[in-house]
Amino acid sequence: MKRKDTIRELLNPAAPAAPASEAENPPKQPAHPERTGAGAVRLMGISLQKLSADAETGRALRSQLTAGASVVELETELIEPSFVLDRFSQSDDKAFQDLVTSIKTHGQQVPILVRPHPEKPGRYQIGYGHRRLRAAIVLRQKVRAVVREMTNTEVVIAQGKENSERRDLSFIERALFARNLEDTGFDRSTLIAALSLDKTEIARLLTVARAIPVEVIYAIGPAPKAGRPRWMALVELLQAKECQRIVETLLADPGFRQADTDSRFAKLFAAVSSQGEAGSTWRDPLGRPVVRIEQAKTKTRFTIDEKLAPRFGSFLTEKLDELYAAFSKGRDGHQRAEGA
Repeated sequence: MKRKDTIRELLNPAAPAAPASEAENPPKQPAHPERTGAGAVRLMGISLQKLSADAETGRALRSQLTAGASVVELETELIEPSFVLDRFSQSDDKAFQDLVTSIKTHGQQVPILVRPHPEKPGRYQIGYGHRRLRAAIVLRQKVRAVVREMTNTEVVIAQGKENSERRDLSFIERALFARNLEDTGFDRSTLIAALSLDKTEIARLLTVARAIPVEVIYAIGPAPKAGRPRWMALVELLQAKECQRIVETLLADPGFRQADTDSRFAKLFAAVSSQGEAGSTWRDPLGRPVVRIEQAKTKTRFTIDEKLAPRFGSFLTEKLDELYAAFSKGRDGHQRAEGA
């Protein structure tokens, strides 16, 4: 295909290529064509090759998406959940209630993905779209689905990719998903592909999911406002022996169970933060134990974790004169008030 035909196809894919007669007998060029630098011509040729390759890639992707796939309406009772769960199911989830309202008003715009069940003829297994399936069940209507043959690995990667693109899974839901995948037998490379994360972040997810008891995680719920730093800080806090009793007492409290998920996390975090070493650790707004405080009769020692707060010690050192001046001013004012 000649270069101008490539440009024509890229700008208007539906337009037919130039007739053979036109290609073989191009129109006469002006007697004095405008000169173009060899470098510019070469760059233009490279750009055209890239555009042509991109167009071919797009055609291949469209072909893959349509080949062997069909959108059908299925009875919800024929569909079983994925063999690896990736999210919490909450009846008080406002986002889910909004989804139900949207589907009721406008219909289901995006189909779910299912495969023929590998062990139960006539039934299906969901790849992704659990919330849309739940909404269809609530509304007592059929669910629109793309049916596609998939291996177990393809199912979990599709499931993880949709969650990564939607960005609606909380940190702890991703952690549980990673742990469930590993427990099912998938290797780290599959976890990396499914969660679209690097191996370091996968390791962090697994560390949290395995360090915190499952019953505690489910009691708290997804806690979308509690990100990775606070969950990792909670892992450290739960290492103390006294925490088990505190956690058990809190989880049995009706007030804890009735609170929303982020409040439940905050309540548990505060409860275990105050145990045992109350007043001996200063934590930053993310809940990380940045300063260890040891007080005796004649001296107080501050130990700063420079890994958690690099240069915080230097900052405090530079501020000592200012801090002492503020302390002295406050003390003098207090003494004058007492003398009056």
